[in-house]
Amino acid sequence: MLSVQEALDLASSSCGTMDITTCGFTPWGPESCPSLEQVMASRPAASSTAALAEAEAEAARDADPEDEERLRRQRRKVSNRLSAQRSRARKQQRLEELREAAARLRAEKQQLEARLQALARHDLAVRCQNARLGAEASALARRFREARRLLALRRLAFAALQPRPGVAPAPAPPAPLLGLASLMT
Repeated sequence: MLSVQEALDLASSSCGTMDITTCGFTPWGPESCPSLEQVMASRPAASSTAALAEAEAEAARDADPEDEERLRRQRRKVSNRLSAQRSRARKQQRLEELREAAARLRAEKQQLEARLQALARHDLAVRCQNARLGAEASALARRFREARRLLALRRLAFAALQPRPGVAPAPAPPAPLLGLASLMT
């Protein structure tokens, strides 16, 4: 990446007026546009930043106020251009980060939806099993009540068949005790 001074030197040496080249507009056609070799050949040979700073300071001392204003505007334009490039790069990086985050969140959403569906199926199976067990519990409770009722009747019948002291038993055929065996199955 070029430094500010290198960009200024390159622009001023390639076509003489920095105002046109820094704004991105080229008023010449392709046949009159300087080639890369011409631009590189016209570039100053000083490569160190100290030499560039020295050359800039000398130019500032020798230049008249109009040239100083032009140089200041050129530096500001280059600085603004570089700042805009950095801003666009940051914006692009942020956009890529947001796209990655969106893709990650979409994948997480799909995983959570799949988990939710699995849990809904499990919930339905548990509810069905709970309903079956509830019906079975009520059937067993009903059978238990019937068994208790038959056991109470059997005890009454057995007590009625027992002779009481001082009372003669009445001859009656024994009552068959039905139903208790059927409850045990």
